[in-house]
Amino acid sequence: MTRLLEGKRLFIPVALILFGFVYSQITAAGSYVGALPFVMSPTADMAFVLFFFAFTASSLARLAPGPGPKFLMRNRRYIGLSFALVHGVHGVLVLSNLALTPESRGIPELMVGGLAYLFLSLMALTSNNASVRKLGAKRWKRLHKVGSYYIWLIFLATSLGRLVKDGPEPARLWIPILCLIALSLRIIAHRRGKKRKAT
Repeated sequence: MTRLLEGKRLFIPVALILFGFVYSQITAAGSYVGALPFVMSPTADMAFVLFFFAFTASSLARLAPGPGPKFLMRNRRYIGLSFALVHGVHGVLVLSNLALTPESRGIPELMVGGLAYLFLSLMALTSNNASVRKLGAKRWKRLHKVGSYYIWLIFLATSLGRLVKDGPEPARLWIPILCLIALSLRIIAHRRGKKRKAT
């Protein structure tokens, strides 16, 4: 079972779950527009789970080496690309909601979100060995580091914004909590790495 989820084959179950869920909601609602309120939040949640594991893979491997973290490190690129797929679909759903319903968002909010998708696109397009060679390892790492932290910030700000707007619902607390856990893991792993180099 583990081998079936390795590498490029990771796309298959992710894509099946994603498109199967969206299709089932469209069928249940009777229309694409009618399904939008029921698919936007779950696709964002699914994207965040994939982002969390891609964002923390190296930290977990450093702090708690074992089969799980090793699996995440081997497949971090494809977990990230799966995140790009799911979050890309989520973006299409959000834009559809803005275009086909009275829902609206301010220009600043759209620009902030648009920058996140620009980073996401650049990171997905450069998630290959040829891009690493062409950009150089240093610039490639800088792009992916800045992009991942910006996307992390968007997830945190969006989830906290919902809590402020809708009240502190327990069901919505998990994303900001995991955002903070992810950041803590990276900070701790970075500090441990610096200590090892110093010794």
